[in-house]
Amino acid sequence: MIVGILLAALLGTTLAPMAHAEPSRAGNQLSARTQLRYQDVLTTRSGSRWRGRIIERGEVFRIRLDDNSEVAVEKAEVASVTRELHPGYPHNGQWSARVGAGAEIAFITATTNAGLTTGPYLEVALARNFGGGFEPEIVVALTPIGPADGAFTPEIGLGARYYLQPNKRAKPFTHTQIILYGLAGDLGLRTGPGFLLDLSPNFSLGAAQGVTLMTQVNDEGAVGAAIGYHFTVQAQGRF
Repeated sequence: MIVGILLAALLGTTLAPMAHAEPSRAGNQLSARTQLRYQDVLTTRSGSRWRGRIIERGEVFRIRLDDNSEVAVEKAEVASVTRELHPGYPHNGQWSARVGAGAEIAFITATTNAGLTTGPYLEVALARNFGGGFEPEIVVALTPIGPADGAFTPEIGLGARYYLQPNKRAKPFTHTQIILYGLAGDLGLRTGPGFLLDLSPNFSLGAAQGVTLMTQVNDEGAVGAAIGYHFTVQAQGRF
């Protein structure tokens, strides 16, 4: 009997703090990056739905849409405000790794292999999106343009993409790469349009093309210039 009373007292002492403890919410919290994939959805009593970010609540609700326009709705007309996953795959707050393969053709002057050069072109890039359409990147490329005929030249440069529709799955963009280093003293520019299709929040396929402008130095110290065209098919992973 005494043992039973002692056990009951012990259990009561142990369980009491647990009964009054605040429940842990860590398991229900979304990361800051995941939160960026959600948006506010304002539904009016007439059935209209506006998707974006609520920037004002009061007698008038204001919601900012993806195109940065704003809609004002009187509080009496608001049926509900909810948070939902964005129907597109916005590239907010993500790192991305990209690989592209294609071809490059250029006309080279003032080097030992002056004339028309063509061949496979490869590139890999690491990028960081800070929100919106702007995405800077570091690029490593392998180009057929070089001072020696039939040789491939590694290059390193800085680049950027600007997505014209960053909140949609189909993303046309412009890209610019400034080549700062190469084994042949490479300095140059690649720029042009492209297109990316998001197949999931973390993977996409696309293509890019554009103009190539390059200067290089051969073994004799002569500076050569190249003007050409490049095209790549690309795959991008985001994390």
